[in-house]
Parts: sequence; structure tokens; C-alpha cells
Amino acid sequence: MEPAGPTMMMAAASSSRIRKCNYSNCSKSVFIDPTTGIEHDFCGRTHARLALEAEGYSLEPPHGQCHICQLEGCNNPVYYDEREDRVHDFCCLDHAHAAQEWGQWPESNRSCQGHGDPSNRCALPGCSAPRYVDHRTGQVHDFCGRTHAKQAAARGLLSATEAGVPFHWVDRVFSGRDGQPKYTISMLTNHHERYQGIKEQFLSSWTHAGPKPRVLRIFQVRNPQEIYERYLRYRDFLDRNGGAHERRRFHGTSMAPDCMFGHDINCAPCMNPNCAVCTICETSFDLRHAGNATMGGGAARMALRYGNGLYFSRVSSKSNDYASGSERNGVKIIFLCKICLGNSYLAQQELIPSNQVDSLIRCRAGDATFDSITGLTVAKGGKLNYEENVIYCNEAAIPSYLVVYKVPDP
Repeated sequence: MEPAGPTMMMAAASSSRIRKCNYSNCSKSVFIDPTTGIEHDFCGRTHARLALEAEGYSLEPPHGQCHICQLEGCNNPVYYDEREDRVHDFCCLDHAHAAQEWGQWPESNRSCQGHGDPSNRCALPGCSAPRYVDHRTGQVHDFCGRTHAKQAAARGLLSATEAGVPFHWVDRVFSGRDGQPKYTISMLTNHHERYQGIKEQFLSSWTHAGPKPRVLRIFQVRNPQEIYERYLRYRDFLDRNGGAHERRRFHGTSMAPDCMFGHDINCAPCMNPNCAVCTICETSFDLRHAGNATMGGGAARMALRYGNGLYFSRVSSKSNDYASGSERNGVKIIFLCKICLGNSYLAQQELIPSNQVDSLIRCRAGDATFDSITGLTVAKGGKLNYEENVIYCNEAAIPSYLVVYKVPDP
């Protein structure tokens, strides 16, 4: 994975002052090949390509005369593969093999499958080769080579470096839906600092009768920046008005019938706008879909006992009741979310009519004083078997994790 790509009108760097990239509005320095000392016209391959497509530059095949075969004594231009749009380091395969045989060039990582240290393996799931190290610059890339980097991109995967997380914390990182606000979903390894705590919260809060489920995997959702900032603004507002009372709560919902995200570890989030799981990952919660049994197809319809709101529970097995629409062969998916309760009305009654709810909640009635409703259990003076928390504005919750689990047959 070379750091530079298509370049135009390249000349040897003879000036002590490094020029800026020729692509419009780019302030980076041009790329200088550390081996040849040749100064390119652009900071890298991406801006060279954009200049070619949008600004009318032309290329000298194969991308300028600076690309000379790296075998000592050979001055032939390197081979350019038009089909793959790849500039090779040698003029032919024989010279590539000769350079490796004579110790002038490192062997391809392809021959090193199974020899990569677990903490230094290619970021493409299933590849055990070590990450590629550019012997000229010392830069360690995330993949073993260009081919696997391209395969990862085609599957909607990011490297840990691109996602901004430690390499050993994640098994794979999905980049979310194409063309939508930037967010990532990472499948965590059990080395992640939050993995055991999330697993323990899920299992310990499973209070329904019968055998407990088995956690198969945990995903972390990194929300689009605007969604996360919206949540923080609302939390700060509540802090200034009596306290946010932020909690981690579970939420069960449905999936599109053909969506396999979370179930098949090779499947990225789907593009179906009616898939509740994938849409919540992308845009967080939406009150317009509260209690909607048809979104995704097949989830149990929530009773909405406390009006049109977003329902959460501290009891994972309670939220499991509403995750039936995500089930595939006995495997389900449930959200673990951050929610802000603010000043919560403690409901002893089993049902509250919608008009009464609207008069209680601050975001619906200007003179109201409550931000949420907490349905109390019988043990605490209420009517419910399991506590429920209901919030009434979208910005009061964000998805943080997805737990994929299998419930044993009774």
C-alpha cells in the first residue's frame, strides 16, 4: 500500500522548500518519494485522481516517468495495471522476484498467512497475514496489502485506525450506510474495556424465569456527530434544570425480514429504511415510529401504557419481549442505550391516558415539570411486574451497544 499514487508532471526535488499540493484548496505538502527523492505534484493518489477527473490534468503513462523499476540496475518504467489501476514497483514479475531473492525488496505478505501476531494481523477478517510495513518509510498499514484493503472497503469495513479504536479491541468495524451521516458499528473482542461490563449487565438483569441466554457478540455504535451532540445538549439542559439522571437501559425492536446484520458477522447494516435496528444505529430514535409493529415486520406491538413515547427497561428480559422481530433461528438483537430521565414522574398506575401524559411532560406542555415517566413495579408501590422508563423527545436517548444473544429452548 504505497502512500502516493497517480502523479502528473513530476520533477526531482531540488528546492529546499517543499511545495503545496496542486489540488484546489489542499494545503498539504506534495509527496516526496523517500527512495528516489522525486517530488510529486500532489499530496497523494486521491488528490491526483481528483485533479485528473475534475481539473483537466493529463497523465504520462504510467503516471509520469518517475516510476522506475526498483531492481538495481534497471531503468525501465514500472508496470501499470490499468484494470486494477495499480502502479507496481517493478517493470515485470521476474524483476520483482529477483529483487526479493537478492534481498533488495521484502517478500509479499501473501506468503506469510498464519504467521501474523494476533495484535498485528491484517484488518480484513479471516486474514492471518501480518500488516504491511512500507520498508521505505516504516509506516505500518492496517492491511496486509492493497487487495485486502480494497476487499474491506467493498464490504463496508473500516480498519481500527480509521475508526479511532485500539487494534485489539475490535474484530471488525462497519462504516454504516452509504451516503448517510458518518457513524461506525464495531464488533468488540472480549479484550475491549467495556465488553465484560456490558455482558454482565445484560445477564444479571435477565430476571424472567427460565434459562439465561448466551451472549454471542457485542457491537458498539458510534453515533453520527450531530446525533451525539444533540444528545449532549439535551443532557446539559437537564443538568441545569434539576439533573439529567443519565441511565443505561435496554430497548428491543424489530428488523427488516431480509436483514442479517448482527446475525451474519460478514453482513453490514442494511439499506432498508424500514429496518428498525439499522435505522436506529444511523439516526437514533424517532417518536414517529413508537409502538409501530409494522416497521421491520413482526415485532410485538407495545401497549403504550404511558402514551406515545420511547420505552426502555433496566430489565433485559423485559426488552427481550419486544425483540421478536429481530429473531433469526433463535438469535435476537437488543439495544443497550444511554437515556436521560431528568425529572421522572413515578407512576403507580398501570395506564395513563395520552392527554394526561401530555400535561405532565415538559417538552409537551410548557408549564409541566416532568421529563419522563417511570412505571413502578408492584414491589415499589406500582402495578407493573417490571420497571419501564418512557421518554418523550428523540434527543433524550442514543443507542450505545447492540447485544446479540441466543435464548435456550425452555
